[in-house]
Amino acid sequence: MPINIFISIISHDQQDLIKENFGNFPKKLDDFNIKLSVLDNTGSKELEEFCDKESIFYHQNEEPKGFGENHNKMFSLLPIEDKDIFIVCNPDIKVLPSQLTGLAANFVNSNIDIGAPRSYLDKKNDFLDYPDRYFPYLLNFIISIATGKRLHYGKNDDQEYPQWVSGSFILFKPEVFKALNGFDEEYFMYCEDIDICFRAVQKGYKIKLDTKYFIEHNSRMASRKLLSQSIFWHMRSAYRFSRKSNRIFGLSIAKKV
Repeated sequence: MPINIFISIISHDQQDLIKENFGNFPKKLDDFNIKLSVLDNTGSKELEEFCDKESIFYHQNEEPKGFGENHNKMFSLLPIEDKDIFIVCNPDIKVLPSQLTGLAANFVNSNIDIGAPRSYLDKKNDFLDYPDRYFPYLLNFIISIATGKRLHYGKNDDQEYPQWVSGSFILFKPEVFKALNGFDEEYFMYCEDIDICFRAVQKGYKIKLDTKYFIEHNSRMASRKLLSQSIFWHMRSAYRFSRKSNRIFGLSIAKKV
């Protein structure tokens, strides 16, 4: 029986990105049915019409909600079974169908509970988003926001078992997502991925970065702009994670391999 890959995409007035990255995306790849699903957080007739044309599941919020709450809502709306794959995906992600099928096949045939592929900020120039991620402390966040230096990110290109993976594109086995109660909805934006991975590790779930396959992430890095709404959300989320995980005092420094 074919396995469904449900890809959850949240739009914050990002219809142009979604049309560019997911227009004419295959509905079936090898043994997988591809179920693109869009939750419109701001309301766009253009996006609704695009989804209707492309036979993409579409849902519009009555009012804007945060990252985690939106993906939790999407999970609840979709007919996901435990044999399927639930993927949280940013609108600014480009994934080749061949990469998706290889990644999904590896994920299904493994004992991994949460997974992700390599993430390139610029594939053409081999600019790799650091895969070697360690759980941060509050001081890590402060240094990161103030200086742009993410000491809890390493440069080990062959690292397959980081402590956490980026929520820009993350695969879940549905029973694991349910067991974790999804994302913590008290975060409006930022750190939800760190939080859910931290809780997963505490429960003994396995996280893996599949270095055989890749995506491209056209990240805007909005949280690095000082005196912005994003910096406020980031700091508030950083404090929440640090307090929840009891990581107020300390500093994570990744190995620079």
